Amino acid sequence: MELLERILDNRNIRRAYEQVMSNKGSGGVDGIEIEGFKSHVQSVWPAVKIALQSGDYQPSAVRKVEIPKQEGGTRILGIPTLLDRMIQQAIAQQLMIIYDDTFSESSYGFRPKRNAHQALLQARAYVNTGYSYIVDIDMAKFFDRVNHNYLLNLLSMRVKDRRVLRLIHAYLKAGAMMEGVASTNREGTPQGGPLSPILSNILLDKLDKELERRGHRFVRYADDVCIFSRSKRSSTRVLKSVSTYIEQELKLEVNHHKSEATRPWQSTLLGYSFYHKKGEKGLKVARKSVAKYKTRVREITSRSKPYAMYKRYEMLRQLNRGWVQYYKLNEAKSLFADLDKWVHRRLRQCYWRQWKLPRTKVGMLIKLGTPNWQAYQWGNTRKGSWRISGSVILQQVLNKSFLKREGYLSLCELSTLPNALF
Repeated sequence: MELLERILDNRNIRRAYEQVMSNKGSGGVDGIEIEGFKSHVQSVWPAVKIALQSGDYQPSAVRKVEIPKQEGGTRILGIPTLLDRMIQQAIAQQLMIIYDDTFSESSYGFRPKRNAHQALLQARAYVNTGYSYIVDIDMAKFFDRVNHNYLLNLLSMRVKDRRVLRLIHAYLKAGAMMEGVASTNREGTPQGGPLSPILSNILLDKLDKELERRGHRFVRYADDVCIFSRSKRSSTRVLKSVSTYIEQELKLEVNHHKSEATRPWQSTLLGYSFYHKKGEKGLKVARKSVAKYKTRVREITSRSKPYAMYKRYEMLRQLNRGWVQYYKLNEAKSLFADLDKWVHRRLRQCYWRQWKLPRTKVGMLIKLGTPNWQAYQWGNTRKGSWRISGSVILQQVLNKSFLKREGYLSLCELSTLPNALF
C-alpha cells in the first residue's frame, strides 16, 4: 500500500478525527467550529478524499492569531481549518511511523512516550556528572524560517510517494489570513497545525545526528537545544561551530544575541533552571516562570476583576494544579512554601478590599474572633490594603487553615500528591 493510501485509510482517518475532536480548539478561516465539525466532515469527506487522491485538493489558508510570549512580544500561530487539521494529523501519524524509530535518543519534543520532564532529568544528569557549562543555541523564529526546498529534499530521501510530498508542499505554502488580509508563505511551517512538530523533528534530526557524530552530550526539545560541555573554552568553541552548521547546512538563522555558552545556573531550559549550593546541583523553577505565575495570580486577585471569592479560589486551584504538575521536578525546597505565603497575602488583601466600609471590617473581624477593641482599631485604620494584608491581626484571623477551608489548594499540598490525584 502506497503512503497516500495509508494516510487515507479509514482507520488512520478515524484516529486523526478523534485526535482533532479531543484537542478541541478554535476553528479556522471557514468558520467551522468543533461543535459542527462532525456533521461538516461527514458531508464533505467523500469529495475531499477524491480530491486528495487525484492531487486536486487545495488546503485552506490558516487563520493567524497572536499570542503573548513569556519573555515579551508575541508569537504568531497559524490555525488551520478543522478539516485541514484532520488531514495534517493523518499525515503526521504516518510520518511518525516512518521516522520516529530513527530519531535521536536525545530528542524529546513531540514524540510518543517522551516529554519535557525526561529532557530535564537528562540535563540534570549531565550537570551532575561534570558537564558544568551549557551551550544554549537560540534559533531565531525557527518555525518561520524553515526553507521549504531544503525540507522537501530531506523528506524525499524517505518519502517516495510524490503525491504526499506535493500535499505537504501545499500545506507549507498555504496562505494565511489575519484581520481579513491574505498573505502567502514562501518559507516556514506555521505553528498551530499537527504537521509542524513532526516536520521540525525531521529537519532538526540532521542536527541531532551531527551532534552525535561529534560526540556531544545534548538534549533537544523541538527547537530548544542545549549542549553540555566540561569547560568554558570547549563550550565557546562548540557554540561557534554548531551555530555555523545550523546556518550553513540547515539554512536556519541563529539568534547570536540570545545564544550563549554559560553556567547551568545562569541558563534556562523548558521553564527550569539549575541551582548550585554547597556542592549540590539540581533543578529549580526559572525566575521568568515564577514571574509569570505571579502575574497570573495578580490577575486573579486584582481589584479591577470583580470576581466572587469562590471564583478566585476556583481559578487558583486550576492554576496551581497545572503549575505543580509541570514544575514538580523543582528541587529548591522553599519555593512552593514562599509562593503559598505570597498568595495567602494576596487573598487576605482581597477580603480586606471586599469588606470596604470600616463598620463591615470591624464586624467581620469580631465575627472571626478578634477582640472588640482590636477589631475597632484595625477596622478604622487608614493603612493600605497590601500593608494590612501582611499585619499580624489579619494573618491570625485569615490564616492558612481559614484559606484552605475557603477553597485554597496550596502548592505545597499539591506537590506531595501522586499524579493520579491532580
